[in-house]
Amino acid sequence: MKKLLLVIALFVSSVFAEDLLKTDTRLVAEGKGVMFIFESKSCPYCEILKTDFKENKQMNELAKEFNIYLISQDKEQDYIVGKTKKKESTTTLRMAFRAKATPNIVMFDKNWNRIFQLPGYAHPPQMITFMKFIKGLHEGTYTTKDWQKYLKDNGVS
Repeated sequence: MKKLLLVIALFVSSVFAEDLLKTDTRLVAEGKGVMFIFESKSCPYCEILKTDFKENKQMNELAKEFNIYLISQDKEQDYIVGKTKKKESTTTLRMAFRAKATPNIVMFDKNWNRIFQLPGYAHPPQMITFMKFIKGLHEGTYTTKDWQKYLKDNGVS
């Protein structure tokens, strides 16, 4: 019985993770913020980040305001990106964002303006701070000029 419950729990969590963190090849904003997470199978911090999105209630709620795409550095494929609908390969995207380390998190507002990039893991309080700022941009609470002050005011500078 315990094994059956474990299998069901793993299945449910994997389905949930797929809904929250997308592996689509069409990278779109659709009125939401966009986040690229460059990852690798050999990256333990990538797995921790995925777990954070699943288990941290506040990150999970904020994630609904974003289209979050996992881009595996282990798999070369083509993506249709943004409003230009230009085809880009995994390698081209990695080069464009200088994504050498994993995880590498690139965050955009709903208009595809790059707001922030972090080469490495961000703990939940940091990710929540970044995500709240972009949500605030969409709500008119902040402007991009407020970024540095916002980080300082929230203890992330």
